[in-house]
Amino acid sequence: MNASLELTTAERELTVARRSFNTARRALETSLSQHGAREGAADRLIHHADEYGIDHTLQVLAKNPATFDFKESFPEKEWPALRAQLETAYEATHAVDLAMATVENLVRKDNSTRAKAILIADTPYVFDPKADTLQERDSGETVKADARVVETESNGTSKKREQERDR
Repeated sequence: MNASLELTTAERELTVARRSFNTARRALETSLSQHGAREGAADRLIHHADEYGIDHTLQVLAKNPATFDFKESFPEKEWPALRAQLETAYEATHAVDLAMATVENLVRKDNSTRAKAILIADTPYVFDPKADTLQERDSGETVKADARVVETESNGTSKKREQERDR
């Protein structure tokens, strides 16, 4: 397969993945709004599930609905449907991420200086960690990223070992 055809195929797959995610997100948002959730609750659930897993997200929702801007507990009889919708959106999120990475990698084959973009709220942005900014790929608009360095367990462990060695 030539590079151009490969990129066209990858872009088509990204479009399909984005459409699937948006459909899953809208379905989840519709279901949640019928049970008193504020606008954006679906996004908060999806992002939390992406970070901590579906089971943990649903446990948090069950224990403290206000965490995700629910006015009251989610009806117990609706939990299986909620889980299914959240799983669909969660899987669609990962499909979009993989498809976006494929497109970006293919584009960078021809232009290795081009910065990789990530999708945030269905918009491609380029992250500049030194400037702590996000630049929208299409418009060029720049916004503050407010990124934070997260110390990983391995970094913390090696730091602790170095401190212990110095004693």
